[in-house]
Amino acid sequence: MITKIVIKNFKRLNAEIDLSQTAVFVGPNNSGKTSALQAIALWDIGLRKWVEAKKDSDSKKRRGVAVNRKDILSIPMRSAKHLWKNLHVQEAVKKDGVLHNKKIKIEIQVEGYTMRSEWKVAMEFDYANHEVVYARLLGSPESEVLQAALKEKIAFLPAMSGLAAREDMLTPGSIYSRIGEGRTADVLRNLCYMVYKDKRENWEKLKEIMNRLFGAKISEPEFDDVSGVINMEYNENGQFFDLPSAGRGFHQILLLFSFIFSSESTVLLVDEPDAHLEIIRQREVFNLLSSSLNDQNSQLIVATHSEAVLNEAAERDKIIAFIGNPHIVNNKAHLVKSLSEFGYDQYVQAEQKKCVLYLEGSTDLQLLQAFAKVLKHPAEKCLQNPFVRYVANRPSDARRHFHALREAFPNLKGVALFDRLNNQFERGPLLELTWSRYEIENYIPIPETIERYFSQPSENLFELHDVELIKKIMEEEIPKAALKDKTHAWWSDTKISEKFLKRIFEEYCKEMKMPVCLNKGDYYRLALLAQPTELDGEVKEKLDAIYNSIGKIS
Repeated sequence: MITKIVIKNFKRLNAEIDLSQTAVFVGPNNSGKTSALQAIALWDIGLRKWVEAKKDSDSKKRRGVAVNRKDILSIPMRSAKHLWKNLHVQEAVKKDGVLHNKKIKIEIQVEGYTMRSEWKVAMEFDYANHEVVYARLLGSPESEVLQAALKEKIAFLPAMSGLAAREDMLTPGSIYSRIGEGRTADVLRNLCYMVYKDKRENWEKLKEIMNRLFGAKISEPEFDDVSGVINMEYNENGQFFDLPSAGRGFHQILLLFSFIFSSESTVLLVDEPDAHLEIIRQREVFNLLSSSLNDQNSQLIVATHSEAVLNEAAERDKIIAFIGNPHIVNNKAHLVKSLSEFGYDQYVQAEQKKCVLYLEGSTDLQLLQAFAKVLKHPAEKCLQNPFVRYVANRPSDARRHFHALREAFPNLKGVALFDRLNNQFERGPLLELTWSRYEIENYIPIPETIERYFSQPSENLFELHDVELIKKIMEEEIPKAALKDKTHAWWSDTKISEKFLKRIFEEYCKEMKMPVCLNKGDYYRLALLAQPTELDGEVKEKLDAIYNSIGKIS
């Protein structure tokens, strides 16, 4: 996983950016979001070409390795000069009273955490001519550091603008090389073929996603050993079409998920994943991307303008604002508020869904989905992709939004479910509910699900969990009286997410000398490990209420 990038003199960027497993870049046009993704891609190309050129070389001189402009299709440009701010590749420097020309060098340093090892590798780039830049490793990192950095497969997947009419069979190395160069239109069928041949379980997931999003059934890719070409079709309304006949949104989503499902431990850089998608699909695609990459032990770094994506990411993911110097948005409540002005997209969703669900944040939806799955509750279907509005536990915001939509759609149904509140709720078309415990996380069976989580094989092959250590930490944090009595007030009145879960996972990972293994956005994983009999009866009551109010509409 990449944890940090430091960029100097690349396009308009001089920035230091901290990253997480899912990071979202936001900001106005031409603010540097795409440039930051391109900088990571350029660093990766430069590093791999450097290592390849130097592995058999005995030269001690640190000469640069040539990188051709045409090898960097992920950064469209007429001249290599366009990598430099204002096209300035050198500056005048006075030395001993005489002016000299000095090259301006692009520096890109990337830090990461791979196989329980931290690493830091920096590259610099010199301008040679319109067609070529020279890449050079900075410093003398140890071989183990370079190998750790190279294990991260980085792919920059810009929005697709077309699909090649013919696609020859390629080796995996050639496929990933073309992806690194941005030639995604040349490898889509190859990626699908890799998933189909080598990862049948993932192929079924890919088919389900495309059918769910577009109502189309993709056919198994076929290799013609006579022509050396891969052919692929899709079935829509009983009629078969060649893959290029599909729209750009279809191609983009198929590209993203076929890449994810074809390889593990990747860093996926996506510019506008919502491109060519209508509003309702944008949130669903982002959530599918996040969960799929998490399952594949991979990382997502995305640049977007989509309010649907931003609202979804606001609570659980790291958001980098490209306003002034790129910086992490710390006041996420303020961000949610700034994104929550009513817009046309809200009315579109109200018209199509005919019901709306109000929750505190996206982690509440994840937990409700997990509880419904454990209980095999009929509400599971309506919670899969609802029209949801996050209102930060403010009933007045939910009412204001709901009644504004009902002006246009008088038959709109709604449910608002809040953490424990003492407010007097209104009776009306909006069903207002509150948990009797402090928050929804208080309904995760503890310590049972936590022990099960740490008893599983680790998702990272190079990490092992210590069940006895987490049990010891929990025993120190849970009051003795509460350990003996599940009806003790501690289980209801403690803010479990902050005062307990966050604390024990931070302490555990500190002891294990590893990054925090579970953040708030991951707590649904614990809920999924619950047994139906371990869930409090109130969970079923709330799911019943949701289903009876809006489930049959969805």
